[in-house]
Amino acid sequence: MTTTRAHWFSTNPDKAWAEKFFLTFVPVFFAYNAVVQSMGWLDVGNFWHVVQNAGMWIPYCILLPAWLRRHSGVRWYESYWFKFNVFMFIWVFYATYFHSEYFFDVLGMRYRFDHVTLYFDSALVGPDEATALAEYKKVPPGMYLNAVAFFVVYHTIAIVCMRRVRTMTTAWSLPMRRAAWVVIVGVAALFFAWAETRLYITGAASANVWYEDLSSMLKYGSICYALYFVASFPILYRLDEEMSEPRWTLARCGIEASAVGAISLLLIDLWTAWFGPIV
Repeated sequence: MTTTRAHWFSTNPDKAWAEKFFLTFVPVFFAYNAVVQSMGWLDVGNFWHVVQNAGMWIPYCILLPAWLRRHSGVRWYESYWFKFNVFMFIWVFYATYFHSEYFFDVLGMRYRFDHVTLYFDSALVGPDEATALAEYKKVPPGMYLNAVAFFVVYHTIAIVCMRRVRTMTTAWSLPMRRAAWVVIVGVAALFFAWAETRLYITGAASANVWYEDLSSMLKYGSICYALYFVASFPILYRLDEEMSEPRWTLARCGIEASAVGAISLLLIDLWTAWFGPIV
């Protein structure tokens, strides 16, 4: 680390600004979801389904920081806020296209959007395509955009908290620091996996998104879901973390996000092989 003093935000000023900015998105995210759910806007036609999910992510997380940081001195495509969004979008694409199928067949998640007719998910991984729609196991395009906003919130909070704990252990021996890092990542991953299920699967949302056995999902499925973040949290943590290291390029962001997609797919597939479905 570049400093031995415990701190919440990155020592890279560009990254620290973005972390503080994305933390301000957290209450906006909760308010937006509350309005959408209470108004019954989760299940609307194809166009509005995409628009309302894009509206939760793009205006606040892309357009607003682009305007606020226009005079930052860092080119927009080299700024942490932009590369963070690129990383999130690529990572979420893999997670939604492939991994949602595991959520359907292994964890008992269901999507029901009666007014949506467009779907986009894996043709080979997951449920039989002939019966998937009737069994509520298809993914509308808007859920890709929806998931990016969710992951922006999780990864921002997690990385800030992980850094605080990590920088508190700099005086420890190397083996102890490494062990502590494993614990930090594991605890953060499990917390956010459990918290999403507990907070999002509400009465207002349950007509469109639900789990066949919510209790089992919270007890056991959260461990499977946490494997997502076991892969993504430590990799994303390194994005422009140290001023002494070269800034990540957009190409590297894409490669690292793709690696997260592949690693997490392997982990949840191994979970499936060893433990099987929870429902």
